[in-house]
Amino acid sequence: MSGPLVAVSSGDSPTSKTRALAEAALEIGGGGRLIDLIDLPADALLGRRQDQSVDDAVATAAGAGTLVLATPVYRATYNGSMKAFLDRFAADALHGTVVVLAATAASPAHFLALDTGGRAVVASLGGWTVPTVVYATGADFTDGRPDPSLLEAVGAALDQARLVGRAMPSGQG
Repeated sequence: MSGPLVAVSSGDSPTSKTRALAEAALEIGGGGRLIDLIDLPADALLGRRQDQSVDDAVATAAGAGTLVLATPVYRATYNGSMKAFLDRFAADALHGTVVVLAATAASPAHFLALDTGGRAVVASLGGWTVPTVVYATGADFTDGRPDPSLLEAVGAALDQARLVGRAMPSGQG
């Protein structure tokens, strides 16, 4: 696996559980880069204008060895800012990238949202998703921080990412 660990948070605030989940992945993974989509200009994220910060964020994410995509789940799928961000990627931009899908939600009812929507969008960009999807509700956090069982799930997904990265055919990752 080449490239650094990069986590993208599409949470709605700097103190969101989604961001806390992305930050936890970086801590468990030994460091890396956080891209928080709330810091990017909305017009550029939507493709209405060009902005270097969005271009840099896309390049950083596309250059990751392991990419963690952390999103809140709304209406049974990843949120609009994550969709807008991924729409900025060129076809096959994630070729050779191992992707961990992570979500926060108000209810456990939509736990398959990332399996149905997240895996498809990553595959459309040429990325490889690991088997474990990290799905959390408010019950998995204490004072805005992930509980130990949630951290264990993040660690398991990152372990899978390392294994997938090592198993990729030559010339990928």
